[in-house]
Amino acid sequence: MDCKAATAANLLLRLRAQMGVTHVFTNLGSDHPTFIEAFAGLSEQGGPIPRVIVCPNEMTALSALHGYAMITRRAQLVLVHVEVGTQNLGCSVPNAARGRIPAIIVAGLSPVTDRGERTGARNEFIHWTQDAQRQSDILSQYMKWTYELRAAEMVDSVLLRALRFATTMPEGPVYLTAAREVWDAPGRDHQATPAHWASPTPGAMPAEMVEALVEALRGSRRALLISSYLGRQPAAVELLAQLSSRVGIAVGEPSPQYLNFPGDQPNHVGYRRNTLVPEADLIILMDVDVPWMPQTVSPASGAIIFQVDADPLKQGLGYWHFPAQCSCAADSRKVLQQLLTALGDEPVPGRDQRCQWIAQARARQSRQVPRAGGAITTEELTQAVRELVTPGTVVLCEEPSGTEIIPGVLRLSRPGSFYASGGSGLGWGINAALGAKLAQPDAEVISLVGDSCYLFGLPSSAYWVGRAYGVAQLTIIYNNGGWHSPKLSTLGVHPEGRARHNDTYWVTIGAQPRLAAIAEAAGGAVAFHVNERTQLQATLAQAIAAVRAGNSAVVDVALVLVSGQVLG
Repeated sequence: MDCKAATAANLLLRLRAQMGVTHVFTNLGSDHPTFIEAFAGLSEQGGPIPRVIVCPNEMTALSALHGYAMITRRAQLVLVHVEVGTQNLGCSVPNAARGRIPAIIVAGLSPVTDRGERTGARNEFIHWTQDAQRQSDILSQYMKWTYELRAAEMVDSVLLRALRFATTMPEGPVYLTAAREVWDAPGRDHQATPAHWASPTPGAMPAEMVEALVEALRGSRRALLISSYLGRQPAAVELLAQLSSRVGIAVGEPSPQYLNFPGDQPNHVGYRRNTLVPEADLIILMDVDVPWMPQTVSPASGAIIFQVDADPLKQGLGYWHFPAQCSCAADSRKVLQQLLTALGDEPVPGRDQRCQWIAQARARQSRQVPRAGGAITTEELTQAVRELVTPGTVVLCEEPSGTEIIPGVLRLSRPGSFYASGGSGLGWGINAALGAKLAQPDAEVISLVGDSCYLFGLPSSAYWVGRAYGVAQLTIIYNNGGWHSPKLSTLGVHPEGRARHNDTYWVTIGAQPRLAAIAEAAGGAVAFHVNERTQLQATLAQAIAAVRAGNSAVVDVALVLVSGQVLG
């Protein structure tokens, strides 16, 4: 076999096809000549070649993978450049970790040899200055597994082990490195069989715990289930809807990462954290990180609490604790099926009483979307967005101060129609929308982002990629002229402080930059600006028409200003 065709890089790219990896998101550098040769060789030979998505910035690369994997649940590959490319992944790393995204991140290391002893030896000055002592330490605390490939012959086994880590619940990113000489060294035609490296199957709930939970459901008067990411398995959404209807269980979705429960179901009690927690006598925590704020509310003293989660210890977090008398590491989809089977077809005692409690709670929550004078509100803008939604719409939401308001107004019902990052790194939305569109080419992808999230997302990179690969999205900027979340944090700690009294928060962006014009200049997006509510519906109609014609569109909507403070 030709030596070049058998390099470790070439073998990796051949094996990834058998693993279901169809896309490589990358920003290439001096450690990637052998990968570039491998891409070229596969293309020339007509073999299976991944779709290579070249991204001007690595934040775009991993965030786009994030969007793709949220929809497909299949691991994909990110290829980045030594320590600088690794650092440039930035906020996309904690987002992928907290969002439980199966991602395989592959990075080069600076070559080790320096006198031409091996192919790939140091031949550029940068190979000395980019040689970090512990490159993997840059992001190791967010990875499920990190490893350095030290022998080209082991690339198949190492890659399959990486895939196993990434795709085993709770899913997450892994990080592989190798020096340039290793990637360019002859390997062996892979001996490993992907079918022999199957990910461990997540468990079900033990029978005795199923029995205990069924008894608790039968005996409860006010049952509440809280979830934020159960919907990563769309089949679980339908099972939860069946269980809620059969038993009479209130379902809350604080900071949802997915659509976990249909928004039009009568037992849906909204998206605000803490809802009904003090009232419930039975609480089920199912795939949720922060079910309530302990400083604000606590469960009733006699409440029974069950926790079901793929990772009930939240092993990637620092301090974490919410009380539960019964905690189970299990697949929520399997548990929901177990509960439905155990309940059987007989009427469930107390259902009418529980449903009445839910109806009363929903009545207390109901409110109208305000349409007062002055600037456009978040509620008004979201209601206008709601009118654009079709059965094929996919919404990605990254507006931190609107995490309760926006889902509550949209009230989407189709599993797979709503996504959020799950992490705290801003800049995810406009980049993840690229991956979402690549995963579902027929979908209309709408990204709802705050003005700061839009800027943090490096729009010059995101829309460049969109234009280069024909990936159109509609972006709507909730532009309140600054960073609202730090203001809310300040008011939460110092509600009557000097900052509030003087309206001085140092969070304003400044002299109304033309945000949409960045996307227009970098990626040919159609740019719109709205500052009057009378313009809103017509402008959004023009924007969605542009997207349907194959062009990205960005609508910058001026909302109530976060602060009147002028910086400078």
